[in-house]
Amino acid sequence: MNPVRRVSLFFATYFAYVGLFSPYLSLWLNGRGFSPSEIGVLLSPMQWARVVGPPAWGALADHVAAPRVPRIIQLAALAALLSAGLLLLDWSFWGLFAVLCLISFFLSGQVPIAESLAMQASRGDMGLYGRMRVWGSSGFILAVVLGGLWLDAMGTHVLPASLMLVLALVAISALWLPEREVHDLAPRSGALRETLSEKRVRLFLLASFLMVLAHAPLYTLFSLWLEHQGYSRTEIGLLWMLGVLAEIVFFRIQRPLFERWGLSFTWRLSFLVAALRFGLVALSGGSLAIILLTQLMHAATFGAHHSASMALVREWFPAQAQARGQALYTMASYGLGGSLGGMAVGWVYEAISPEAAFMSASVAAGLGWWVASRASRLGAPGAREAGLAA
Repeated sequence: MNPVRRVSLFFATYFAYVGLFSPYLSLWLNGRGFSPSEIGVLLSPMQWARVVGPPAWGALADHVAAPRVPRIIQLAALAALLSAGLLLLDWSFWGLFAVLCLISFFLSGQVPIAESLAMQASRGDMGLYGRMRVWGSSGFILAVVLGGLWLDAMGTHVLPASLMLVLALVAISALWLPEREVHDLAPRSGALRETLSEKRVRLFLLASFLMVLAHAPLYTLFSLWLEHQGYSRTEIGLLWMLGVLAEIVFFRIQRPLFERWGLSFTWRLSFLVAALRFGLVALSGGSLAIILLTQLMHAATFGAHHSASMALVREWFPAQAQARGQALYTMASYGLGGSLGGMAVGWVYEAISPEAAFMSASVAAGLGWWVASRASRLGAPGAREAGLAA
């Protein structure tokens, strides 16, 4: 099996887990009697772990012998599987919080390291990278649709065992990840510090933080909001599927789009689309037509933004700090942005209104666009603006 297929298989299984965890854990927690604000806190470990986990895992990956880098993912996946078994027990609020922290820590470093392996396999070809990333989206779709049908038929109480099954597949797929290439330059402690001294890199990380902060209502309470609007779990799964189908389409056609529009424009545009998307959700009143439209916008708010961000990390961080660069991006965005956003949105959702939570997300995305524009003015993001796959 060639390296592209190996990374694709890992993406498929890992994001199948995300497709089961993200849309349905809030429903499982709600079924156990937790309030929206408590659910926001209980979902936050998946994001908080990305604050402390990725830098640690990334530094380890950049310093161990290159061929042994996939072993880090393999051991972490096995540890996450064993930790998920604790969900089968009856925990209090804080006990459950601790269990979710444990699971999330072991999972927190897997995607940054896998992304560095994907960029290595693609050699900077965004078309090839997109074809690998599509498999993650496909795994997410399969899990979210089958998960909705499964939970409608069996009840949300079967979710912990279902998560364990998918994590077992993640651990198996990690066995086939390709080896990390050996770079001519050894890891240098100063390489990362020198890169972070660039203002545009710091602005890039701040913009990434704001983008994921804006997505907090989607990742934490969107399924619960849809259920309160009268949608069934199967319908919720289908709506999540639509968003991921939109990102799949983008991943398949992204190479000519990046070549036509340029990396800087595409990156900045994703923020404006996000501001419009969450503003429309806030004003929708649960309208199916508007929800369908906003889910299609996921092609830009996740697909375009994610691919552009990966290209920026590859361009701006030196070869000997690629895993740490991916880790810093994950920490700033999904770590700080996701965790702070998840906790804040739970409070706004409950204390003010769900509409206020989504409108706050629109404001955060608009602020992210302003920061991204400042970064772009300091220098076009990426040296190969018009030829990402040259």
